Amino acid sequence: MNRELILEIGTEEIPAGYLPPAIEQLKKLVVKELAGQRLSHGDVAVYATPRRLALIVQGVSERQDANVKEVLGPARGVAFGDDGKPTRAAEGFARGQGVAVGDLKIIDTPRGEYVAAVKEETSAPAMEILPQMMSRMITSLHFPKYQRWGYGNLRFPRPIRWILCLLGTEIVPFELDGIVSGRKTRGHRFLSPGPFEVPNTGEYLKIIRNANVVLDQDERRKIIEAGVIKAAAGVNGVPIDAPELLDEVTFLVEYPVVLLGSFEEKYLSLPWEVLITSMGSHQRYFAVIDGKGNLQPNFITVSNTRTDDDTVVIKGNERVLRARLEDGMFFFQEDRKVPLEQRIEELKDVVFQEKLGTSFEKMERFSEIARTLAEAVAPDRVDEVLQVAYLCKGDLVTQMVGEFADLQGVMGKEYALLEGVGEEVAQGIVDHYLPKTSGGKTPGTVGGAVVSIADRLDTVCGCFGIGITPSGTADPYGLRRHALAIIAILMDQGWRVSISDMMVRSLDLLQGKIDIPSEEVTARLHEFFKGRLQNLFTGKGHRYDLVQAVLEEQWEDPVDAAARLEALGDFAQQAGFTDLMLSFKRVMNIIPADFRGSLNRDVLSEKAEKELLEAADSVGNQVKGMLAAGDYSGVLIALAALKAPVDGFFDGVMVMDKDPEVRENRLSILAAVSTLFERIADFRKVVTE
Repeated sequence: MNRELILEIGTEEIPAGYLPPAIEQLKKLVVKELAGQRLSHGDVAVYATPRRLALIVQGVSERQDANVKEVLGPARGVAFGDDGKPTRAAEGFARGQGVAVGDLKIIDTPRGEYVAAVKEETSAPAMEILPQMMSRMITSLHFPKYQRWGYGNLRFPRPIRWILCLLGTEIVPFELDGIVSGRKTRGHRFLSPGPFEVPNTGEYLKIIRNANVVLDQDERRKIIEAGVIKAAAGVNGVPIDAPELLDEVTFLVEYPVVLLGSFEEKYLSLPWEVLITSMGSHQRYFAVIDGKGNLQPNFITVSNTRTDDDTVVIKGNERVLRARLEDGMFFFQEDRKVPLEQRIEELKDVVFQEKLGTSFEKMERFSEIARTLAEAVAPDRVDEVLQVAYLCKGDLVTQMVGEFADLQGVMGKEYALLEGVGEEVAQGIVDHYLPKTSGGKTPGTVGGAVVSIADRLDTVCGCFGIGITPSGTADPYGLRRHALAIIAILMDQGWRVSISDMMVRSLDLLQGKIDIPSEEVTARLHEFFKGRLQNLFTGKGHRYDLVQAVLEEQWEDPVDAAARLEALGDFAQQAGFTDLMLSFKRVMNIIPADFRGSLNRDVLSEKAEKELLEAADSVGNQVKGMLAAGDYSGVLIALAALKAPVDGFFDGVMVMDKDPEVRENRLSILAAVSTLFERIADFRKVVTE
């Protein structure tokens, strides 16, 4: 008979952001573990609240599934002599597998007949296997940060207070650092603290619900979403769209109670972002807007408990928000007394990095990089770009950003607009912080895009120049994110520029700050950016070998590299691609690595020589314009025409002729063919097997 398995890990309040990944991890872990232990099962569900991770597995088998294991041994001819008697090889194999020689079987394989030992593995009860499995799963969960508590060595994001683990009616017994598994759970911290005994797995969900815990995160999310919409409608408004906030609040509560509060209308004079940040980022409140999209003097909070008088909770939240908004109002008024442009000098007192200098010095460096880039991609917008570069860090020394760090860039834009700066420049100030996440929105303004690239490149080059590089999961300056952002902006804008050339400019500006030779830094940076592009392209589904082939020839211009890869990927789907690659690899394999010969057309004598050279000349002329126009599909089609003359060349002549002059000439013809292919990618990297 199959039984239900339940594991509940009870803890102090775990940060909301840790829980969604933990849900996925725990589900994958239990499926993998059960399969590895040959325990069949039904549906798997994982739930999480701030105080618990709960796993429910339906229909876990009582015992391991039977398993017949077939271990391949030596070939039949080695295992048995001509007389049919087992050899020492057969005897040794049988002894090693714990079976009698007479029990060995002959099986057919693609490589011929082999002897095999067929063993039936023992089938253990589930209750013998599950204790160690449960313990192993809990300690295998990964979190951004851990805590230790008491005198033990167990690490978890928050202290574990209880473990419930049942298989049907039985306790699955195990111990973690003094915490013994049992059948007791606990309810809501305030409404039903417990503990409560769970007689069997079938009663668990009912007991948890009666203890005022909404265990299912999807159910909690629906309750909160519906409640927020209803509360906003009560003041003729709608909640601002905030899916990330909704997800976070879902994992902040076990028993959601939605409440509507208000604040004084005078605070609506503050910039929208200040109000949204004060409510959402700081207090986890939902803002309310009217039918025209204007903010209303209301907020919606989600409490984690039920009270006799909701007005007490609402008033408490109103007091907290009022204090934050009052601070915001004061900071806003004080900041406006000093123009943004005058604040730039204060950046001389803000250290960006001990060796790399102040934020003012950094601004001067990335301004020069931005000038160079703007002259290449937007020569008519250089002045605008330089103004963005000069002003974009000014709000770092404002009181508002000092209190609300999330508003850096946002307040720079607001202050710039209030001081009469143009819309494009003001938007560029906030845009230069984009993208904020991998795959996030990139800048929508030229100034923001150019300055974002310049600022990030200065950070990456500077850090590499003083020996700060990403290692494993450690990347304190977010260098991987900065590199991906540079690539994303270039690709979204379609700017055909060399990252390598920009690196050279950046490292020149960093002289006197960096302590590693520029040549060494450059080599490391090249590999770093190539690695980011490789991950980016393979992550989008491109073949790993094709990505390598393209990046070996072109990585410095991501837009161009993407175009080559797209064309090559399409071309690789066509019939005959593998045969073409085999022909080309035949060309490459015969050319010595250090070959530097020259072609003498006057000594050509064989028809195959002349035909291949003529074909190479013709294709070379065809692809010149195509390469300049970025028509890589056309180039590949043209190159495919070389297959027949290449094959004819190998069939018609002896490349490595005894006559040195003939041999050099023929290798030179093949080198000319190879050069044509290499103008697209390094086809030696393409896998043809």
